[in-house]
Amino acid sequence: MKIIIDPLAITTFGRLAGVHAFISLLDNSMPEVEWREREALKHVAQEQDWDFGDYSLGTQLIDERFRHWIPRFSAYSIIILLQSIVETQLFACAQRVGQNPNATFQVRDIRGGVLESAVLYLRNAGSVDVRKDPAWSRLQDLHQLRNIIAHRGGTRGESPEHQKTFDRLLSTYAPRLASADQPSSLYGEMWISLRLCDEFGRDVEAFFSRTLRAIGVSAKAIPGVSQ
Repeated sequence: MKIIIDPLAITTFGRLAGVHAFISLLDNSMPEVEWREREALKHVAQEQDWDFGDYSLGTQLIDERFRHWIPRFSAYSIIILLQSIVETQLFACAQRVGQNPNATFQVRDIRGGVLESAVLYLRNAGSVDVRKDPAWSRLQDLHQLRNIIAHRGGTRGESPEHQKTFDRLLSTYAPRLASADQPSSLYGEMWISLRLCDEFGRDVEAFFSRTLRAIGVSAKAIPGVSQ
């Protein structure tokens, strides 16, 4: 089988492969790191003859880091990274369409955000409406999650619109998505499972497999596409 090398395909799927590797690393390493932290705490407590109160406080701090903050921040970073890949690579797809000698304008001529400009350009100049892709609604949810993380720190927010979006996502993706029981903003951050992050990564892969083929990239340059 002849393999075709396409820079757009290599960059797109290489980045997504890196995300999946990052998810796997986090999933496999976090339990071990937590175990080492607890063993180190035991060693210090025994060596310095801590009383039960000091040792209990130390275990609570480890619980907070490994049961609350680290899982959240790990997933948050993946969601933001995936959304960045969607925007960057969809814009690159629009630029590829703009290389057509018959193109009368370029994606940068369209006003608006990167994602919106790319979507409009692909539809108007490339006759590819990515909004009709089977994964588009999931990518919209990914975008909403990114906004909740980036703009509201992972919390429900104060406006009715933000709260409606937050609650809809919880209902749609439970139990892979959840909110802390505590009402305070400090402990009200959304929890996102690494499994859901991986699912979104697969959605993005499938989306770009179809989109790249739609703009003329050879199927032989796209991983996982049967020839």
